[in-house]
Amino acid sequence: MSTTITPTQKDELEPTGLQEKKRPIVTARALILGTLLVPVNCYWMAVMELQWNTVDATCVSLFFHVVFLIFLFAIANRWLMHRCPRFAFQPAEILIIYIMLSIASAVAGRDTMMNLLPMLGFPFWFDDPVNKFSRFFDRIPHWLAPHDKAVLRGYYVGETPFYNWVILKAWLPVIGVWSAFIVAMLLVMLCVNVIVRRHWMDMEKLQFPIVFLPVQMAQDKNFFKSRMLWAGFLLPLVIQTVNGLNYLFPSVPSMHLKLQNFSPYMVNPPWNSMGGLPVGFYPFAIGLAFFLPIDLSFSCWFFYVIRKLEAISAVYLGYTNPGGWGSDAWPFCKEQGAGAWIGLCLFLVYAGRKSLKEIIQAALRGERQPDEIVSYRTAIIGVLLGVAGMSFFLMKIGMSPWLPPIYLAIFFLLAIGITRIRAELGPPAHELNWVNPENIVITALGTNAVGSGSLMALTYMFWFNRGYRSLPMPHQLEGMKIGRETHMEPRRLLLAMILASVIAIFAAFWFYLNMFYKTGEVNVHSFSTGIGVEGFYRLNDWTNNPRTTNFVALSWMSIGFIFTAFLMAMKSAFFWWPFHPAGFALANSYALEYWWSCLFVGWLVKFLIVRYGGGSGYRRALPFFAGLILGDYVAASLWSIVGWILGISVYRTFIF
Repeated sequence: MSTTITPTQKDELEPTGLQEKKRPIVTARALILGTLLVPVNCYWMAVMELQWNTVDATCVSLFFHVVFLIFLFAIANRWLMHRCPRFAFQPAEILIIYIMLSIASAVAGRDTMMNLLPMLGFPFWFDDPVNKFSRFFDRIPHWLAPHDKAVLRGYYVGETPFYNWVILKAWLPVIGVWSAFIVAMLLVMLCVNVIVRRHWMDMEKLQFPIVFLPVQMAQDKNFFKSRMLWAGFLLPLVIQTVNGLNYLFPSVPSMHLKLQNFSPYMVNPPWNSMGGLPVGFYPFAIGLAFFLPIDLSFSCWFFYVIRKLEAISAVYLGYTNPGGWGSDAWPFCKEQGAGAWIGLCLFLVYAGRKSLKEIIQAALRGERQPDEIVSYRTAIIGVLLGVAGMSFFLMKIGMSPWLPPIYLAIFFLLAIGITRIRAELGPPAHELNWVNPENIVITALGTNAVGSGSLMALTYMFWFNRGYRSLPMPHQLEGMKIGRETHMEPRRLLLAMILASVIAIFAAFWFYLNMFYKTGEVNVHSFSTGIGVEGFYRLNDWTNNPRTTNFVALSWMSIGFIFTAFLMAMKSAFFWWPFHPAGFALANSYALEYWWSCLFVGWLVKFLIVRYGGGSGYRRALPFFAGLILGDYVAASLWSIVGWILGISVYRTFIF
């Protein structure tokens, strides 16, 4: 690996020789191979994330199984280049496969379609005299979700052939309607990415650190020659191999890296009010943290610690009970986070207002943009049509006509914010369980103003608003970044994205339904049933406990908004300012519960290396931390394949 490669430089994605070929290089064989691999990829995800729960593949920013496949391609391609150069792949061919698999995984992932199916039939199967879900049945159209318990019995209990006409007849309209909704949502995301691409890539020159590793594997001929890379690679590979053997054979010693909660050791108030103090040291997360700007990694763990101190102070001052640091409890961390994210997103829109005006003017003049995957006019029309289609869907399932524009505006603002943070900074994850349009709408308006029909519609939107861990929009934009840097023909890149998205939608429905009818949803990972529990018991709470506008919560949202604006102003005015506004927003999200300790380690190591080794020391260390990511991902992939082949649960390298 060349020691000049750094994700903080403009040309991080431009290795030697890249500029020599400026021609359409999205080949037919790459498209065909990517198309064939998308269903395989979705099936692998279904097995490892749902059936055996061996790893949370789509809970992190950089999907481990996709990186693993590109790693295999890159290694095999180097062999082909020496043995059979005629059949060797060009770097762009490998990268188009990466783009397709990344987008497909996001569409079918943990906080997207993997959440959808558990929501659909939940109230009909789990209805009982206590929860009284039956009172909602007449508000749920038959084309939205299967109502018949005879059809749902096989879904939840298993041991039922899915390829039965009665079952298929019940599911086909549901699949068709939801597929159309998902396509409309992906269309809006893609078109918004076209609109923001020029400002973010060409004017601000954001670095997209998330794609650094797969791009270097595919393009840099010296990448696998670095001893530092292999040192970093072997460290997590050996540790995770030993831990995996310990899981199967307890007599084998292990090295525990996963989360350990230290809060049980703090039993006395006010120290027991933190709500958990998880500490874990995941090699891949430490590696990703090393690639982050120092001010961001510092701000993330610093504001996370501040959030815990706020909870302790609340109990000490008598504002709440121990452990009561959640919603509607001082210091209102969820509401602060919502205000912070809204502030970030609105600032991004405001900062790009001039570029947006120019794009609208170009669209009105009908100018062509040959370097974009679609013209600006087409992008704007796509946004309008997609939003109109989603709004029509929301109204058909009971949402009041005035609410869809507000709801969708909040959702796409959050999607833009997450996409921007990934493009600029590249955090290990972005799980925003506490920040979603439903909670913001209910907090601002109350259940009475929203109405019962809208409450039901909001509940059925919970599946893609639960956490945003596998949000497709950032993966689309990262694909556009890779395509632009490798001079891919824009229209073929668009075709690859469309193929990946459409195939992933139907593959996910097919594999998930087939799995559940064979095994039974209640017999697989508890996460599946838990999605329905979260969504519909929240609906019960809204219905049983009507509420009006929560002015206290809105005040704390305003505090989060104002503090974020202050951080932005200070960051713009003083280059030495150490606090990044995105760090405050991320710290008040659930993602930092998993990753704060890894961010601390990554920040500390990078700070010391830069302080005492300078820029050259930092560049020399880069391959080692890239190796940490790659080694951890290869270990996770290999263990998931072992579980898949043997049909058993194996060691989970990530999270718990």
